[in-house]
Amino acid sequence: MKKSVLTGLVLSAMAFNIQGQNIAFNAKELYPEGVAYSQKQKVFFLSSMHKGKIGKLDSQGNYSNFIDDSELISSVGLLSDDKRSLLYVCVADPGASIKSKTETQGKLSKLIAFDINTGEKRFSADLSSLNTNGGNFANDVTIDNDGNLYVTNSFSPIIYKITQSGKASIFTTHDDWKGEGFNLNGIVFHPNGYLIVAKSNTGLLYKISLENPNTIKVIKLDPLLGADGLILNSKNELVVISNARNEIYQLTSNDNWENAIIKAKVKSTMSFPTTGVQIKSKNYILNAKLDELFNPKAIKTSNFLIQEVKF
Repeated sequence: MKKSVLTGLVLSAMAFNIQGQNIAFNAKELYPEGVAYSQKQKVFFLSSMHKGKIGKLDSQGNYSNFIDDSELISSVGLLSDDKRSLLYVCVADPGASIKSKTETQGKLSKLIAFDINTGEKRFSADLSSLNTNGGNFANDVTIDNDGNLYVTNSFSPIIYKITQSGKASIFTTHDDWKGEGFNLNGIVFHPNGYLIVAKSNTGLLYKISLENPNTIKVIKLDPLLGADGLILNSKNELVVISNARNEIYQLTSNDNWENAIIKAKVKSTMSFPTTGVQIKSKNYILNAKLDELFNPKAIKTSNFLIQEVKF
């Protein structure tokens, strides 16, 4: 074998190793916003801002439809719960879905639980019924150690709490969470007994006590405009995804998230990264390209990417 050919093969192998964990996939104009992962099934679940349905994706990039329920107008944030064999889905209608309706646009807000194996509906919690005079957009969801779920509303300054029986209530609200466009967005539960929440349009992060929901503090950090999905790992590092900057940040804190510092940042490969998951200490970020969906002049495409981000 000629040296030039061998060199080419080695370089190709190196390139594959560098990009080998990125998972490219095609799903016709799906525009997924949320991603979850089942350790038991070894598959990703993907939502769809455009079509509402829920799909599955394997590590080879093979996409298949999983759930297409009439309640799913735009499916947004997802959470996989292997312990209870449930998949939690945030549902809204920002007007970008093929199922969008005048009576639901900006008004719809639900959390629906499906059987993670069969797709059978377990409960549907109507969050908009708790906020009849305001805008509604169920964006992201997290779960505490007792199985209680917490959902952000991006169009009103509200975080909801939903029990495993599907009973919903307003957990907390704050005037600082008001604003134009998308407000509250990504949310994670910290095992020390609080939530961390991102506010997209200001780039601020908030720490909220579970014991006293009125104890709300801004985490001291330079604003991360477009802050979207959050990932909290076992090393107490927080990954913040910025859809506005097309960047993913690795944050650390030495004082229980009173203050935070940016340890590293990485650019997303495609536009508008939204949410992500951690699998065996690796961070996988969904490149959703929602800028195309919300631009009426943009050509709609069907290729998306789950990007492994290495800090």
